[in-house]
Amino acid sequence: MLAVAAILVMVFLSGRRGIFKTLIHFAGYFLAVILAFSISTSIADGLFKNGVRNSNVKKLRSSLNETDFVSDVVNYIEDEFEFSGDINAERIKTIYTEKNSLGYSFDEQIYQYVSSIYVGKIGNEKNFYERLHKGYAEIISGIICEDLLAYAGETASRSIIDKPQQMDELIPLLLEHEDRSGAAKYIADKYTKVPYTSLIRLISFLAIMLVIVGITVFLTNTTFKTPGFQTLGSHIGGGAVGVLLGLVVVVFIAACVRLNVICGEDKMLFFNNEAIDKTYLFRHIYDFIVSNL
Repeated sequence: MLAVAAILVMVFLSGRRGIFKTLIHFAGYFLAVILAFSISTSIADGLFKNGVRNSNVKKLRSSLNETDFVSDVVNYIEDEFEFSGDINAERIKTIYTEKNSLGYSFDEQIYQYVSSIYVGKIGNEKNFYERLHKGYAEIISGIICEDLLAYAGETASRSIIDKPQQMDELIPLLLEHEDRSGAAKYIADKYTKVPYTSLIRLISFLAIMLVIVGITVFLTNTTFKTPGFQTLGSHIGGGAVGVLLGLVVVVFIAACVRLNVICGEDKMLFFNNEAIDKTYLFRHIYDFIVSNL
């Protein structure tokens, strides 16, 4: 309904304005979209690399200094499988820090150790690995969410579950208690870059669109005067072009909604993924924004 309402409003306004001024408006709106899409990516990459990344690393390092990853893993396994506290944290730490002579992965070694304590109580290997990876996702997501965007934590959680092998690279860094910089940089680059560049890109996109559209409207209204009399064809033509203007406005609205979803943890009053999926036109434009910004 929102998308349709925006288009109808633009059709009405453009019909009154006439074909000539509406075409000028459309040229400015179209230019705004093209420039916003093309420039926002460079702005986002530059700002993340030259400022946001360092800030994220600093915050993550502070959070990691207060984190005991091995204890978190032990607590998670015991809670997840409802065990009674027989898992030895030092044994888990040894698995993570000492190279296995037989070439077993961390997952395999932990499964072998835990299953030797709780024989027949942890299920098959695949099920255990999935639950263990879920635990890794919760731990890393919790670290990120302490001082950074909740959306970044959610993104990291999904990434770890989809690509759990990344934890084999991160875990040794997490256990370097003297200096957590390596782990902080890994998490910042691997798990926070995408959500933060998306956030900056959306803000840049909206700002560029607002500036160019504002300039277009100002110049059009001050430079080109609407004739006192316009033909019916001019009004109809203006209304027809107004449909395209309305679509541009819907693109802007979709970007605003996406920005609010990212910043608002997907708990907006009127707009969330479930509500968006129930729309017809708007969800396609929203998906376009998600894919390209």
